[in-house]
Amino acid sequence: VKAQAPKAVCQLYPTGVADNLIINREKPPFDKAEVRKAMSLALDRTSFIKILFEGQAKVGGAMLPAPSGEWGMPEVMLHELTGYGDVEKNQAEARRLMQSLGYGPDKPLKVKVSTRNTAIYRDPAVILIDQLKDIYIDGELDVVESGIWFAKVARKDYSVGLNLTGAGIDDPDQTFYEN
Repeated sequence: VKAQAPKAVCQLYPTGVADNLIINREKPPFDKAEVRKAMSLALDRTSFIKILFEGQAKVGGAMLPAPSGEWGMPEVMLHELTGYGDVEKNQAEARRLMQSLGYGPDKPLKVKVSTRNTAIYRDPAVILIDQLKDIYIDGELDVVESGIWFAKVARKDYSVGLNLTGAGIDDPDQTFYEN
């Protein structure tokens, strides 16, 4: 908009919606903590922001990041969490974990990545699948009709998925209750 109308005043506001990797810990091999940790380490969260939001979003935890979110985790603490911080170092650790479980370039873990059949779900799921390839996980997109998505998740009828969680109130009690 600014390129087409330089005098336009554009203000961006956070939505309070987070993209989430969801993993069914009851389905092998995702019952192994090492696989789940490797998947978390594989994520380049900044790339999601650059691609999906043209760099106009922030990496956060469960709460809306500061300055818009009053309860958001400070960036220093956020980078200490598993999967945050140095992406290359994290991905190298993820590959090591996957290799210790018998996976590698010649023997990838094949998985369906389920998500709702709307662009705001599909687009990040495609990025997720691409990033998981770097740690020997060969993902296939499994789009699910929106009307049955939440029932499918509640039944735990998935192995890996991408979901969005929106919080209308910046309050830790509300976010805990919702999740």
